[in-house]
Amino acid sequence: MSRFRLAPSFLLFACLMAPCGLLHAESAEVIYNRGDHAATFKELRPQAEAGDASAQYHLGLMYEFGQYVAANPAEAVKWFRLSGKQDNARALYHLGMLLTGNPRLASSPSEAENAFRRSAELGEVAAQFVLAELNARGKAAGATLAQAEHWYRKAAEQGDFKAQYQLGMMMATGRGVPVNVQEAAKWLQMAANAGFAPAQFQVGVLFDRGLGVHSNPQEAARWYQKAAEQGDPDAQYNMAVKFDTGNGVQKDPAQAAVWLEKAAAQGDIPSMLSLAQWYGKGHGVAQSAAQSAHWYALAAARGSAQAQYDFAVLNAKGIGVKQNQAEAAKWLARAAEQGDADAQNDLGVRYFEGQGVKKNPVSGYMWLTLAAQQGNADAKRNLDFASSKLTPRQKAQAERMAKGWQPKR
Repeated sequence: MSRFRLAPSFLLFACLMAPCGLLHAESAEVIYNRGDHAATFKELRPQAEAGDASAQYHLGLMYEFGQYVAANPAEAVKWFRLSGKQDNARALYHLGMLLTGNPRLASSPSEAENAFRRSAELGEVAAQFVLAELNARGKAAGATLAQAEHWYRKAAEQGDFKAQYQLGMMMATGRGVPVNVQEAAKWLQMAANAGFAPAQFQVGVLFDRGLGVHSNPQEAARWYQKAAEQGDPDAQYNMAVKFDTGNGVQKDPAQAAVWLEKAAAQGDIPSMLSLAQWYGKGHGVAQSAAQSAHWYALAAARGSAQAQYDFAVLNAKGIGVKQNQAEAAKWLARAAEQGDADAQNDLGVRYFEGQGVKKNPVSGYMWLTLAAQQGNADAKRNLDFASSKLTPRQKAQAERMAKGWQPKR
């Protein structure tokens, strides 16, 4: 079983398009919230035309979401612009979102960003988060990580759990700010307490490693389980590790296998590999060569070089699948092309023997050379033997091929 996964850094983009609370004239809000869209439109339109910023904002929402009227982004943009000119923060945020999705409606390439910026300056938390994301992704004018941190913090201080998570991750990894695990733990725990699964996973990592908090395997397991129950595959994998090792929970390989199955079903390659190995050995599950081959095949298809090699071995020996040397050679080639030294050695031998592939000593010598260069002992021995099977010209050609070879990723 692999070691626990460490905390990856994630950047998440919020697309919060639903109508939210309002900042200005209460009368327009009351009218809008009645739910009678036909009456609402008739009452709001005159107010909006008379210049009421809140009415303009709500009328924009009706055009944006097709409430009573047909959805009309251009008309929504018109009313959001008018409301935004009066510093309606919500209108500016919706204007930015609409222009991001409909750039042809923008009066300039920077209009959407400018709308987000003004909305953020006025305190709109959703705009603050978007502006932070734009800076973090290098998509804002003059984008800097310092600006990303600034706006994440603004949104985090208003309780936005995604901003709390991102701020915590910046501090945990030192991305754009000095590493501060205590501060990172504070923000990540806020986001975790709000029920955000990625943050719950990260808090589990903190407790497992004693970063910014006292090491506590039981507490780590508690947070992993919260995230795992929400479907987080990384947390599910770590729960499997917990149950397999008895670290923070009572040891239970069968329960570990349950969590591996959940993560593997989501395409998690390490979980697929673990399941393939467990089914092969009968660890935590009933031994099944067919199930072992099944999980190796799925992981191999998703690009795992280790799975490709192991699945090739099963095909070569007819374990869990029908013996098929051509299929074995195919998967060895895929692993070899990614740089797997064992696969390169085995593929090289096959080219000399013509097993599953057409005989080609030059290609065989090239693959053996590549494997030997990585320190593969079998390849070094095979290379000494193979050298006598090639003419000097063939050997020189194979060495040139090996020199120019690049792995496929």
